[in-house]
Amino acid sequence: MRTQVLLAAAMSAGALASAPTGFAQAPDSERCAPRFGHVIDITAGDIDCITASDYAVQYDVNGDKYQVIGPFTCYSGNAMTAPLLFQCVADTEDRAEFAVYPA
Repeated sequence: MRTQVLLAAAMSAGALASAPTGFAQAPDSERCAPRFGHVIDITAGDIDCITASDYAVQYDVNGDKYQVIGPFTCYSGNAMTAPLLFQCVADTEDRAEFAVYPA
C-alpha cells in the first residue's frame, strides 16, 4: 500500500515538473517576434507579422470590447482566455486572424 502511495506521489510530481509553461500556441499558427510589448500568433489568412503588429498597436485595451481597425474587428479576451489580450478577425475573403498576447 505504501509503495502505491509513493508511486502515485512520484508520478504526480513528475507530471507537474513536465507541464508546459507560458501560453499555448495554436498548431497551425505563426508566432511573431515580440514588438511593441505584444506577441502575435497569426492563426489564419494572408497577413505578415509586421502588418498584424501595426493593426494590433491601434487596439485600445481600455476602450470598447469590440473595435474596428481597418479590415479587422478586434475584441478583448477575458479571465477564461488569459493571457490572451485580444484577437482580430478580418472581414475579407481570406479571413485573416491573429491573437495578441503580452510580451
